[in-house]
Amino acid sequence: MILSDRGIVKSLEDGSLEIDPIPTPEQYTTSAVDLAVGNNFMCWDREKLKLGGFIPTLNLAEQKFLATAHAFLVPMPLEPDGSFLFHPFEDNPRHVLVMTRERVHLKLGSKLAARVEGRSSLARIGLTVHLTAPTIHAGFNAPITLEMINYSPFTLKIIPNKTFLCQLIIERLETEPTGDIRTSFQGQKDASGAH
Repeated sequence: MILSDRGIVKSLEDGSLEIDPIPTPEQYTTSAVDLAVGNNFMCWDREKLKLGGFIPTLNLAEQKFLATAHAFLVPMPLEPDGSFLFHPFEDNPRHVLVMTRERVHLKLGSKLAARVEGRSSLARIGLTVHLTAPTIHAGFNAPITLEMINYSPFTLKIIPNKTFLCQLIIERLETEPTGDIRTSFQGQKDASGAH
């Protein structure tokens, strides 16, 4: 079952869900809450990747592949006015990571999980906001990292803490989970997954 805007507000009020900072009324739609981006934009360092003359191979069967990959992430600079300019992929191919401004905590006893999805208005211009893996598991407690690609022909100006790039859809689980969440992203502090 997906929670309505009233259901999300009720869950925030009864403490079964935490979103910090607390969403303003303008962030709600009938069945989701919009989340803003923070100011921690990261991308792959192409020069560092090619240092040995080849790009490393990641063994996806091993959990440590994330640590190997994250060693090649670097912060992206913001403009003097604090905004981030996201250039079209065809001009500057980049896969950008950024965390939401909001920390989301789906408390284990609450039987809540969520999905993070892009917004249709942004998808229509060609911005992919969350590539795959939209599931936010019960027990998750951290900001959410978004994986983005700008397939539009436009340079997009993103203003940290003000631009709402994604929506969070809260779902109620049938039963309480049997154990704790298993993710290396629990409590992440930046888009690389660092703690």
